[in-house]
Amino acid sequence: MTGPVLKRALGLKEIVAVEVGMTIGAGVFALTPIAAGMSGPAVFIAYIIAAIPIVFLMLTIAGLSAALPTVGGSYRYPSRLFSPLWAFVGIWGLAVGLVFGTFPLMAVTCAHYLQSLWPSLPETAFSVGLLTVFFLANLFGVEIAAVAQMAMVVVLIVALLSYGIGGLPHVNREYFHPFLPHGAGGLLAASALLTFAHLGANTVIELGGEIKNPSRNMPLSLLITIPLVTTIYVLVGFIAVGVAPYSEVEKAGDLTAAASVFMKGPWLAFFILGGAALAITTTINSTFMVATKSMLILSSDGMLPNFLAWIHPKYGTPWVFLTVIWGISVITILAELPISMFANFASIGGLIIFIPVMISAMMLKKRRPAEYEKAPFKLRGALYWIAPIGGLLLSVMAIGMLLYDSTHRGYAELVFFVGWIIAGVAIFFVLKARMERVSGKSIREIMARDKFV
Repeated sequence: MTGPVLKRALGLKEIVAVEVGMTIGAGVFALTPIAAGMSGPAVFIAYIIAAIPIVFLMLTIAGLSAALPTVGGSYRYPSRLFSPLWAFVGIWGLAVGLVFGTFPLMAVTCAHYLQSLWPSLPETAFSVGLLTVFFLANLFGVEIAAVAQMAMVVVLIVALLSYGIGGLPHVNREYFHPFLPHGAGGLLAASALLTFAHLGANTVIELGGEIKNPSRNMPLSLLITIPLVTTIYVLVGFIAVGVAPYSEVEKAGDLTAAASVFMKGPWLAFFILGGAALAITTTINSTFMVATKSMLILSSDGMLPNFLAWIHPKYGTPWVFLTVIWGISVITILAELPISMFANFASIGGLIIFIPVMISAMMLKKRRPAEYEKAPFKLRGALYWIAPIGGLLLSVMAIGMLLYDSTHRGYAELVFFVGWIIAGVAIFFVLKARMERVSGKSIREIMARDKFV
């Protein structure tokens, strides 16, 4: 069994750009002030602590992608190595996170930041237009989207570094006392919150079918992205609480308050446009690039209608899936639902796929021993178990925290999410029965033959 044939057009620099763009999003701009209120001036230390569990997650992803580089790894790995049901539920949860969370959240948040420069900017119309631009960029080919991504990531990094380096001469030592106003507990709570800002690079496992020399470039890209992003986050956090009292940063709710201490006029506008706006738009672009890949494998498995996986004959892109995702996301934006709901579903959708992927990583050595031994990068010894178990526990705990937090706004979000998952399980068993009836083989027998090519 093989998946859809996609063009291998992405080299190391392109996938690093995708990972950086996916990771540095609205999180660092929205969560830094909140985390500063929890940890005080130690917020930049919280970013370092938050990176530790992410290292476990990404080491596990790197090991899987080096041994079995493929397209749609978020579904393909667990469906072949662990459980087809859990794999389907993971992607089903990711889907609700995309169309009711990530895409509307990023588009609306970008509009909010730009309204600080242009107060009359129409939020809904701009959000729909922004989403449409990147939908079209990805519709006309991954090369176009990748070139746009690289250009935007370069500007994004320059904007963040101009903020970080430009703010160093304005750091006031007095703002770092007391360093831990809320104790170690506040620091750890902030670290847990900031974990979300580090997520995103894991999406590289969705692009294996479009990456040149994937066994080498996929793990190497993670080894570049994680230190780079963590360094930028630490610098951003340090400046945020170094140029203004942490309480003022928390009260402002965004980084523009701290930036305005030393940034003026065009410089401040560049930070908002090249920093906040591009951090969000690179995430939108990257998400379009990776969002359809696991769904393509679902269709090739017979677990979704085949027409959804139609590839455009000229551009080589999954145009039906892209159009469906864009269309539902636009409807969600037009409904003008609470942005808190978008944020919750985006985080849950991004985390739920880790559960089956981490378990499948623990099955790799047993189920695919030859590929594991030949992999240019592999986890050995205790790390083979520690990394995926740590990632699994992080994901489960974070999802539980998010679902509990949603109850503070009522039970509508919790009921909708649980109902969505139950519907997904029911759909899986209906489609599974149909597939087994047509093939005359069990779903596990069918998927066990996959050579990951």
